[in-house]
Amino acid sequence: MSAVKEAITAIRDALKLADEVRQVGESLKAVAAELRDHERRLTRLEAKWETAVELAAIRSARLPEDGS
Repeated sequence: MSAVKEAITAIRDALKLADEVRQVGESLKAVAAELRDHERRLTRLEAKWETAVELAAIRSARLPEDGS
């Protein structure tokens, strides 16, 4: 009976491992989605920053040299 008990234990462990792998996979999907969201936000912020820098350059070009 020892071999049967070991086989059942091995099957039980394999099922637990499979469940843990599934849970990690789901967590990884969530992290990947969050990463894509952050990447989109950073892209928008970069675009806004570049626009602000360009507007500042245009405004400073229009100001007189002596600051008055």
